[in-house]
Amino acid sequence: MITGCTAALLQGAPVPVDALEIALRWQDSKPFTRWLETNYGQRWNARWGEFGGVWLEPEEPGDHLWSTRYGEIRATMCDELPETIEVCHGGRSYQVVPLVELELSEPRSAELLRRYRGRQLDSDG
Repeated sequence: MITGCTAALLQGAPVPVDALEIALRWQDSKPFTRWLETNYGQRWNARWGEFGGVWLEPEEPGDHLWSTRYGEIRATMCDELPETIEVCHGGRSYQVVPLVELELSEPRSAELLRRYRGRQLDSDG
């Protein structure tokens, strides 16, 4: 399921998105690792400042950020997925974390949403 700035964008907030952001249950990490292997995944290596050279598996220490043939994926690992709402975009349905929940639980998304709302108030005033 989709979270972070990706979820905010799908709900109409004009925020920058540099990677697909997902919430992933720990129990689903093995199928996710297999998907990464199939799709040329490489994990972010903070020590080298580039992708590659570290284990793909989310259970291994390191940032939960991967590069794939489809782009970058950032995962928030959790025991249970948060509540979602369904949004439609381009004729497809997506399960996303609601904006209000993003503001409460994800500092990066919350800051971008606050800046966006501040600009809206400035332009209306």
